Amino acid sequence: MKTETYQLLTRLHRRHGPREFGKICQKLLAVACRLAGFEHVVERGVQGVDLDVALLTERYATEVKTTEKDSVAFQQKDTEGLASRRQDGYQPLLAVLRLSPFSDWHLVSIEHLRTGNLLIASLRPYRRRNLEERLTPRFDEGLAAHFDGAWTDSQSYLDRVLRELGVQVLDTAAIPSVQPCSHAHYLANANG
Repeated sequence: MKTETYQLLTRLHRRHGPREFGKICQKLLAVACRLAGFEHVVERGVQGVDLDVALLTERYATEVKTTEKDSVAFQQKDTEGLASRRQDGYQPLLAVLRLSPFSDWHLVSIEHLRTGNLLIASLRPYRRRNLEERLTPRFDEGLAAHFDGAWTDSQSYLDRVLRELGVQVLDTAAIPSVQPCSHAHYLANANG
């Protein structure tokens, strides 16, 4: 993790607390997926699998977890939700971000994982490094571009950004609609 990314994430965590921070990271990961070129992105802020992303033949259903500890809870409901998406052709993944100076996103295939508390170090053999390498720089980019909005308006701001990027946001909160813009338009505005 880049030092700047760690510092920004730490500030968001301190301001919003662990639960809200996790939801912010989930939405920023959805931004990263869109910036990385995934054409179909669904972000679920309330129930079910957290993210569905697809590009051509690549399809991933992802459960997102954040922690400050050395482990994360992977529950039966997580495996059941991911299994339901497998029926639609999605590869099930667990995305784990440990808030630590030397940590990065771990995007992990779940086939060999058991439910319960999983040590993050034990996830290494199952990592999808090619996907991590595609998404990590986009996550850093999205965080830098949207830090101020996430700082002040948290999820509601990021939901608007996701909708502008063409992401389907499934949530119970009533948020005013925003006209979608193209990926190129977003990049032009994000880079000043």
